[in-house]
Parts: sequence; structure tokens; C-alpha cells
Amino acid sequence: MPRPARTTPSRRALLGSAAVLSLALGGLAACSTSEETQAAAQSTAGGSSTYPLTLTSPFGETTLEEKPEKVAVVSSVDLDIALSLGVVPVISPLYGEAELDPWETTALEGLGESDLTTYDSTDGVDYEAIAAAAPDVILATSGWTLDEDYEQLSKIAPIVSFQGADGLTGMTWAERTAEAGKALDLAAKAQEVVDGVAAKFEAAAAAHPEFAGRTYTYAVIHPEQITYESYDGSDTSFFERLGFTLPAAASRFSAGNQAVSRENVDVLDADVLLVGYPFGDEGLLTRSALESDALFQQVPAVAGKHYAVVDDLVASPLAYPTPLSEVWVLDQLVPVLATAVAGS
Repeated sequence: MPRPARTTPSRRALLGSAAVLSLALGGLAACSTSEETQAAAQSTAGGSSTYPLTLTSPFGETTLEEKPEKVAVVSSVDLDIALSLGVVPVISPLYGEAELDPWETTALEGLGESDLTTYDSTDGVDYEAIAAAAPDVILATSGWTLDEDYEQLSKIAPIVSFQGADGLTGMTWAERTAEAGKALDLAAKAQEVVDGVAAKFEAAAAAHPEFAGRTYTYAVIHPEQITYESYDGSDTSFFERLGFTLPAAASRFSAGNQAVSRENVDVLDADVLLVGYPFGDEGLLTRSALESDALFQQVPAVAGKHYAVVDDLVASPLAYPTPLSEVWVLDQLVPVLATAVAGS
């Protein structure tokens, strides 16, 4: 499915192909990382990894001879994982005019940093720039072009890859974080990160008991169709951890059958209906066009004011979660969901 263009460039600008998310981060190449800050952040993690450590991938094996200190990343998901573990990468990708995401800015500030050394990823992974940074290891648990990049990257440093033939899309952010934690001798810290996110969701669910048992539908207006995102079998964990459930209609959709026709928008009905318009004027329908459509207005959730819009800035991190973005999205969406449930 195509990814939404943005009027304001962002690291997660969604760039046209469902198979490739061009992952980059903002800010110009800048200062060195703070070894003291990183050491303090990592000191609570404990060390359990044994080196030499063989790192496996669908494309081959590499070996870490000792605990790595200098970490490079090739995707925004891996950047977020590194930052969540208290590690500021020696180099990260930057796509064109993209900007740093707000949760990354916060994480960097917490680690005593404000800038990142970057390379321009407009034309893909810059092997020379990564080699010049002399990393001890390369995080690529979400490397969308790792099948093409593995051979060259493995000549630079050992690679922490996604696992399994379907690992690129099949692994959760928690599994990727655990994989990175094991390689960096930060397994305990990785578990702490995962548990911390879970605690945030538990607290949000406890604060909003009205969410429990409510059905929800999430749809996105893509250029060629209205897409039913919350189908039975998709990753619905974000909403389910808050207590929401899927309506019966969700079982009618799948990864290969997500299109909703304009004449059949009533299938979107649920206790709460969320719709994203990240493509703007390039979408099949603009927000104003859909909201003024007579059939859409007759959907019970819409008529009962249980319909809400998912902000453009939230749509992408909701689709591609990380240990940092999950909590940020939670903060953004909980008020929206509360209002939609209340019908106000």
C-alpha cells in the first residue's frame, strides 16, 4: 500500500511503495556522542551476552568478537531502538529534508545530546559514510533493503538483522529491541524498555475503563482506496492493550482484501470509528469529501459522534511502531479515543 506524502517533511515521510519505507532522521550532521551519558544509561542494564557472539540473518552470519561500543543504524526503527537502550548511534540515515521525530528529540535530550551524525539516504544506504564512522556493529533489525545491502555492510561491521524469512515485516518492535539488546549486551535494558511501554498501556487502560470491550474500526484513505486497517489477523495490539476489540466485520478483511468501496462505507461501523487522511488531496477522498458524503454520515458511529480523525503525524508511527513512538502515539491518541467513546 502506498505511503502518505507529507507537506512538512518528516523522518517517517511515507514514500510511495508499500514494500519500502524510506527511513531517515532529521537535523544536520553534528557533534560526537557523549560517552559518559551513554555509560550512565547502560550501567543499569547489566551484562549477560557472551562474546564472541555470532549474529545470524536470512543473508548470512557475522561475528561480534567483543562488546560493541560504536553503533551505526540504517533505519529509523533501529535508531529508536538504539536510543531507547541509551545508545546514541555514531551515524544514522537522513532522508532529504526530513526532520527528527518528536520522541527522538526527547530521547536525545534525555541522553544529553541534541544532534546526530547522519548520511543522506535519498539514494539508499551510504556504505562509505557508514564505513567512515567506523562502527563496531550495525543495527538493521528493520533494514528494508538489507537483502541488497547485507554483503556490503557486513564488510564494514557485524550486522544485527531481523530474524526469519518474514522477519522484516513479521517481527514486533519488542522482538527487534530484544535482538538489539542481546547483541549490545543490554538484554536487561531491552526488557526494561519493553516492560516500561507495557506499563504505560496498562496505566492508560486503567485510567479509561470505558474503553474495555468497545469495538473499533481504523481506516485509512489511500490514493486508490479506503483501506480497512484493523482487520482480523493484523497487528491490532495497540488498541487491544487499551481494552478495545474488533467488530464482527473485521473478519471479512485480510492483508489481501482491505478495500472498502464508497458505496459500502457502512461496513466501517463500530463503537468507535477512526479514519486517517495522511495522503491529503492525493487520497481517494479528502476529509471534507468523505465527511460530507451522505452514506458516510449515516454510519451509526458517525451519526452518533463516535467518529474521530487520526492525525497525519500519528498515522505513520501507528503503522510502524518503535519502543519510543508507541508511548508518544499513546499520549496523542488516548484523548482522541476518550472523546470518540463519549460521543462528544
